[in-house]
Amino acid sequence: MHVATNYKDVFDHANDAIFIHDELTGAILDANRMAANLTGFSVEQLRQMRVGDISARHRGCDDNEAVAWLQRAIHEGPQLFEWWLCRPDGSDVPIEVNLKHIISDGNPRVISLVRDIRERKEAEQRLVAREAHYRRLIGSISDGIAILDRMGHVRWVGPSIRQVLGFREREVRGHSAFRRMHHDDANRLATQIEALACNDGSVFALDYRIQHRDGSWRNHEGSCVNLLHDPCVNGLLVTFRDVTSRLEAEGRVRQRDLELSHMARLSTTGEMASALAHELNQPFFAIMNFVGGAIRREAAGRLGSDSLREVLENTRVQAERAGRIIRTVRNFTRKSGYHRETVDIRTIVEEIAPFIEIEARARRISVRYRLLREPALVDCDWVLIEQVISNIARNGIEAMVDTPAEHRQLTISTHLTAAGTLNVSIEDRGHGLPQANPDRLFDAFFTTKKEGLGIGLSLCRSIVDSHGGHLWATRGSNGGAKFHFSLPLATGETGHAEPIR
Repeated sequence: MHVATNYKDVFDHANDAIFIHDELTGAILDANRMAANLTGFSVEQLRQMRVGDISARHRGCDDNEAVAWLQRAIHEGPQLFEWWLCRPDGSDVPIEVNLKHIISDGNPRVISLVRDIRERKEAEQRLVAREAHYRRLIGSISDGIAILDRMGHVRWVGPSIRQVLGFREREVRGHSAFRRMHHDDANRLATQIEALACNDGSVFALDYRIQHRDGSWRNHEGSCVNLLHDPCVNGLLVTFRDVTSRLEAEGRVRQRDLELSHMARLSTTGEMASALAHELNQPFFAIMNFVGGAIRREAAGRLGSDSLREVLENTRVQAERAGRIIRTVRNFTRKSGYHRETVDIRTIVEEIAPFIEIEARARRISVRYRLLREPALVDCDWVLIEQVISNIARNGIEAMVDTPAEHRQLTISTHLTAAGTLNVSIEDRGHGLPQANPDRLFDAFFTTKKEGLGIGLSLCRSIVDSHGGHLWATRGSNGGAKFHFSLPLATGETGHAEPIR
């Protein structure tokens, strides 16, 4: 069945605004309902108007320009362009116009299909504003930004390239990123980029040397991310920064630290020399006791082979200990640092315990131990940590010279902290800490002893600090002093406090 088409209905109900124009004057001969809705004028009003009457003349849209477009449509074919309407309320409306030359009722006419493009224009403006925003952001970034193709050629580079490398953008665009790079770094990075190009979204760090425009070689760091499959980028996004000054400063700091460390060790040599006699006193005193006792027993006819063997063995152990102390002093003044090993703190305490007890018994002082039952491993110089424990224990023993005999007790304990450190505590029942500023005890040459040099605790703190630990003092629970030092654990060992004696 054939259905007759009512072209008037089609014209009136079209989704686009439609105008029929006189080809010579641009007069509006007819318009549909959408044209009336778009312009704000009725169809009847529009039929009495020219294009210039509904156009935004202040935007260059007038009768002359409209007629020019009509003539192009007649002589050159269909025309597609943007135009501005002016509504009765004074508002401007951006439109897209499609002109076509037709014959209507035997007369030449121009038909105009018009669309409201306000939303499109607003979107374009937002896009332009957003692009300007990001351009300002990129322009404010001091780091270099570039987009490379998969072969490493620069497709785009940010404006900061001039301050980073001294080159203008046009001098870099289109060239290989490896052109001025150090040969070793260029080969390495080219291999990395080749692998990166096969993994969408992957990232790797940049570290290379490149020649600045002034001829100097500069160190750079940054990153490269594969965005080859991103239609907005379609390349490898590279960010980089000049770190030459930072690396040079770090090098100067390291060198200065080495020099200062060496100077500190040398300055400590005097203290160590003074403390050496003090530290060697224990093994030499023990040797003298062992040998003296052996002489007395031999004179009394009571020195058997077993007793002699015991004396010789004890003497050998003390001589070895004296040798370790001397080697430690020597190593302490060298840049090479300490001889560290992983050891259980309980083993260190047990080795030094007999010598602490020799001196304690001479002053009628009991020594109590509360040590972790399970191993607590630390990385340390065994001899240096022995010196710390020995020095603090000796100070505690000497501090109890005026304490009633029945109250003289030295307690050595170890425990773990929630911070993951091992703490060693040595508590006495002596005269306690200075009332004013007790932390001064750790200052070099500060002492509360009549004949002390004031270097022992200062040296102990230096030793503990060099192991990454901390040494401090608190008032004891029985009126004396309690010294603590912490050391980082070598492992996550745990344990429980339990007396071993």
